[in-house]
Amino acid sequence: MVRDNWLRFNLPLEGQVHFMYLDVKGWVSTGVGNKIDQTAAEMSAPSDAERSASLNLANQLQWTDKNSGAVASPDQVAADWDAVKGRLDLAAKGHLAFEEMTQLRISNEEVFRVVSGKLAEMETVLKGRPEFTAFDTWPASAQLATMSMCWGMGPMFRFPTFQGHVAAANWTGAADECRFNPDEGTIRIRNKLDRAHFLAAAAVAAQGLPVGQLSVSPVDVLGVQHALWMLGFDPGPQDGGDGGRTQAGVKAFQATRGVEENGRWDDPATRTELSTALGEAGWLVV
Repeated sequence: MVRDNWLRFNLPLEGQVHFMYLDVKGWVSTGVGNKIDQTAAEMSAPSDAERSASLNLANQLQWTDKNSGAVASPDQVAADWDAVKGRLDLAAKGHLAFEEMTQLRISNEEVFRVVSGKLAEMETVLKGRPEFTAFDTWPASAQLATMSMCWGMGPMFRFPTFQGHVAAANWTGAADECRFNPDEGTIRIRNKLDRAHFLAAAAVAAQGLPVGQLSVSPVDVLGVQHALWMLGFDPGPQDGGDGGRTQAGVKAFQATRGVEENGRWDDPATRTELSTALGEAGWLVV
């Protein structure tokens, strides 16, 4: 269930980009934050060897020309990569700064293939570490939160206290130790969601619920925002704030379930319908 929901979970945190761009550290990336850059130092030009290794990564993706749809040649891939890498001054501007200067695109299907492959690769590395050998038996929400941490830091992150908690299946302890830096922007939202999923995993374990299903606790604004997003609605940033976009997302959900469209996240009838909809989608409500 984690893999089935992975793209949706990450979309507001990483975006889904079909061309090459620079992330905030100056590394060429694409897809859902997938780095195709072997340059060792951030915000720096590559050596010849680093460029060669980077192009090898980039050419593992199926690129097509944005105008003709023709499959791109290695030279075309190199041209786009070099053009993007040469604009380190735009790294802080976000991915849209690179859309016009790039000629090549990857499809939604290719994004899914690349993201799924990277997720599987990270999971394999993670499960090779002593504290994570029982990963397959964990509640799905604990798996999701841990893979979310891996997506942000890589599967070899070193959080000794956290690692001790997950090795002991102490999901409440894991929730208290899962935050990573810089705790700002979308990483702050990721940290909040990871914590919420570890707490949901603790509830699953305490209540003896099926571990194979993802779980959510829509008892506060953040929980309702996350539930709405995973069900296909747009509550705005999943930040725990009850703003206009969250209220609009609640209204959109209410309209589909035949309840009063008041935009209130804590409306009893709405929360009942939200729990029902989550169950229909295979989620546990804890």
